[in-house]
Amino acid sequence: MYVPAHFRIPDDAAWELLATPRPGNLVTMPADAGDAPPSATFVPFHLEGRTLVTHLVRNNPQAIEPMTGRGLAIIDVMDGYVSPLWYATNDVMPNVPTWDYVTLHVTGPVRVDTSPEAALAAARELTDRFESEDVLTPVGDEKLERMARAIVRVDLQIEQIEGKAKMSQNRHPDDVRGLADRFAEEGATDMAEYLRRVSLPHAEERFGTIQALKSKR
Repeated sequence: MYVPAHFRIPDDAAWELLATPRPGNLVTMPADAGDAPPSATFVPFHLEGRTLVTHLVRNNPQAIEPMTGRGLAIIDVMDGYVSPLWYATNDVMPNVPTWDYVTLHVTGPVRVDTSPEAALAAARELTDRFESEDVLTPVGDEKLERMARAIVRVDLQIEQIEGKAKMSQNRHPDDVRGLADRFAEEGATDMAEYLRRVSLPHAEERFGTIQALKSKR
């Protein structure tokens, strides 16, 4: 992934984002693909140690075909359209629309576990992270085991995380404040919170540096 230095998410912050279960695309390359494209499936991921865990439907060709090389998980943490009209500075310096986003690319070897026990454990772990009470036990062991036989557990052993946040941190601080307010009004609280907590300090530091350099001329 192309990541300009000022958009790179530090590793510790990337791991922190990854600790929250999130959906994304699992991308793998079939071993005998030839000129065929990679395989991809949109799935939920959760972190166990240094492993991203998910599950696939057992009949999914991606779960059946032998894989080659490392797998890639593409997790889009948040994103949103940005109108230039939302910039505080647009009246004096007209701009164009853009799209702000935070994304993670996670790579490493992929292992498929076809045992129903492993599949059920993965599904139960993900469920437990969202539910405050046990919602699986009432389903009954027989039905759970039948459902578990229809899926397989997939582990992506993390070797590398690349995090990119293109979140207007290279804009004027007033622009960042304006964007945060606009996203908050639209209910995109995750975008608003990130802009205020992460982007604004970067924008203020950048603006201060620019002003200091100008004063030395």
